Amino acid sequence: MTEFPRPKLVVSKCLGFEACRWNGDIINDEFVARLKRLADFLPVCPEMEIGLGAPRKPLRLVDFPDGPHLLQWDTGRDCTGEMRAFCAAFLDSLPEVDGFLLKGRSPSCGPVDVKIYAGLAKGAASHRGRGMFGQAVAAGFPEAALEHEGRVRNFAIREHFLTKLFCLARFRAVKAAGTMRGLIAFHADHKLLLMAYSQQAMRRLGRLVANPDKLAPAQVLAAYQAGLQRALARNAALTSHINALMHAMGYFKNELNRREKAHFLDLLERYRAGKAPLSALLAVLGVWIARWGRDYLAGQVYFNPYPLELIEISDSGKGRDL
Repeated sequence: MTEFPRPKLVVSKCLGFEACRWNGDIINDEFVARLKRLADFLPVCPEMEIGLGAPRKPLRLVDFPDGPHLLQWDTGRDCTGEMRAFCAAFLDSLPEVDGFLLKGRSPSCGPVDVKIYAGLAKGAASHRGRGMFGQAVAAGFPEAALEHEGRVRNFAIREHFLTKLFCLARFRAVKAAGTMRGLIAFHADHKLLLMAYSQQAMRRLGRLVANPDKLAPAQVLAAYQAGLQRALARNAALTSHINALMHAMGYFKNELNRREKAHFLDLLERYRAGKAPLSALLAVLGVWIARWGRDYLAGQVYFNPYPLELIEISDSGKGRDL
C-alpha cells in the first residue's frame, strides 16, 4: 500500500473550520472535509484577524492610485493598512508549507477572479484581480500549490493541484533528510510524472541528480527544488502525457501482441482527441504491470500521485482545460 506524505496547507478558515464569513456562515466543503484526513491544515481568516468579527459589514476592493484598497463599502472604513500588515506578519511566520486553498472571490482571500471596483457606488464598474491576502500569497509563495474551493471542483484543476501538492510534500521530506541517496530515489520514482509535465525539465533535473560538479547535497537539493517547482508550475500538457504513456508502453514491447498494441494506440488516439480519459490508459498499463511485472514502472508516482480517497469520477462540467 502506497504511503503518502501529509502536505502542509494554509486554508481559509470559513471552509469547514469556523463560522467566520461576513454573514456569519461556515462553508462545509466536501473536498476540504476529505482532505482533512490526509493533510495538516493551518486555517486562517484574514478579516477576523484584523478584528472585523463575524458577522460584519461586507468588504470591497476599490482601485486607488497606489493599488487596490480594502474598504467596507457601506461605511467607507479603509482596512488596507491593517490587512497589509497582517498579510506580511502571517506569511513571514509560516513554516514551510506546500500549498494554499483559499476562499474564492473573497476580497481578502481570493487568489483569482476577485472583483476590484472603480468606486464605492452601487453598480460601479469593476475588473478582476486577486484579493489582498491572495495577492500576498501569490507574490510570496509563487512555487506553492494555490487554488480556491470553486476551481478545484473542475477535474483537471483538482488533478493538477493535488499532484503538485503531494509532490511538493514528498520533496520537502527528501530535503529535510538532506541526502543525495534520497534525492536519487525521489527522481527515479518521479521520472514519468516529470515527463508528463516536461520532458526537458525531467532531463535537466536528471543532470542535477548526476551532480557532475560534485556539489554539496544542500546545493543540489536547492537547485532541484527550484527546477521541480518550475516544472510543476502549469498543468501537464496532453502531448507530454502522451510521451510518458508511450515511454511506459515501451517497457512491454516484447510481450504485447499485435492486437494489444493496436488497442493501446487506438485508445491513445482517442485520448488525444478528447474522447477517452487518461485513467483508461493508466488502467491498461496497470494491468500489464500486474501481468508481466516491471519494478521500475510499479514504483512510478505517475500512476498514483495522491491518495485514492481524493479521486472523484464527477467533474464540474466546465471542461478539462479551465
